[in-house]
Amino acid sequence: MTRYRVLKIINVLFPVIGIGLMVFYDVCETTCSSLQGTFMGLDLKIIGILFMAGLLALAIPLASRWTGFVQCLRMMILSGALGGETILVRFQVVNDTYCPFCLAFGSCILILFIANFTKANRYPALGAFLVGIAAFAIFFEGSVAPLFR
Repeated sequence: MTRYRVLKIINVLFPVIGIGLMVFYDVCETTCSSLQGTFMGLDLKIIGILFMAGLLALAIPLASRWTGFVQCLRMMILSGALGGETILVRFQVVNDTYCPFCLAFGSCILILFIANFTKANRYPALGAFLVGIAAFAIFFEGSVAPLFR
């Protein structure tokens, strides 16, 4: 199996896993049910599902007609998301409340980033990573509610 084929499988499989994690997160009744967060007023679960659906759309064969552009776009999106995940993990550490679904979703982004990273796009990736950190630092609003069930 070639590296290209493995990358195609990763680019389809992990967005599907990420969508599944966000769906399960919605029905979670353990620690993660106390974590709430929005980005620009939108629920992070919805953003996570839309984000992974967008990555999945980039993996369909039609998008592969513009391979160079799609690869660069995917890398920029993943870099920005990795920056955002940095802020979200920081939020969990600061509040000492951890959500396994959120951490697994972040792991999916990290795996996708590592699989798609090439040295050719390291500077745009670094820029997108920093933009992701800045955007989540400004627009993320999170809360940890006590569990009374």
